[in-house]
Amino acid sequence: MFYEFDGIENFRDLGGLTRPDGARVKQGVLLRSGHLGHASAGDVERLADMGFALVVDMRDRRERERRPDKAVPGAENIWLPPVPDLEAVIPIKSTVPREVRQVFHEFYRLLSLHPTAIEAYAAFFRKLLASEGRPVLWHCSQGKDRTGAAAMLLLSALGFDQQTAIGEYLLTNQFAQKQLEAMRLARASEEELALMGEVFPVFEVNARYYFDCILIEYGSVESYLEMALGLGPDEIARLREYYLQEETSICRD
Repeated sequence: MFYEFDGIENFRDLGGLTRPDGARVKQGVLLRSGHLGHASAGDVERLADMGFALVVDMRDRRERERRPDKAVPGAENIWLPPVPDLEAVIPIKSTVPREVRQVFHEFYRLLSLHPTAIEAYAAFFRKLLASEGRPVLWHCSQGKDRTGAAAMLLLSALGFDQQTAIGEYLLTNQFAQKQLEAMRLARASEEELALMGEVFPVFEVNARYYFDCILIEYGSVESYLEMALGLGPDEIARLREYYLQEETSICRD
């Protein structure tokens, strides 16, 4: 479910996603977004009312310096960058759409296997466990790639299949289409639209490549969660206890 804010983009709740066995993600506890640097005073007040224990910033150092997060009262704000220097590994200087698409595609190998990314996502899960089910928000700049990888890993840990995790990841494109439409209304050139058509959306092929990299290196997502991220059976059970609720039966006369 998407939330509308004055200055926060791509803000949505994983709550309501349901497994085949009826277990579903609790509402209002696992939320993802773009950065909080443009949050209005009203946005900050709403975030405070949502009761966040933790805000996780996955941007790199330059991004944080350019647009520091607005502080959310009551929440701990921590910095866990999967890629501490984004421009060094994803230098989008090309204006050729297919070259930009390839850069983003390869970025997903880094997000899955680079030691710095693994360290950041492992720390993310440790903080989730320490939060003991209280509301958590995580974000990068647009809330799509680094944030999306975290969401796919989290849904996998909660027992959702790959297709469901990818389906949630692809919801970002509802936000991306609004961005592109705003550019059209502002009379952007066809060249600009073609380029941003590679930057704003997310692509299923990249999500599948992300999982493929994990499977090739670790054999299964479960092995990756345990061997790379430190999520053994006890930790998985705690995450599910904190963030899932069982389907309730409705009795009818």
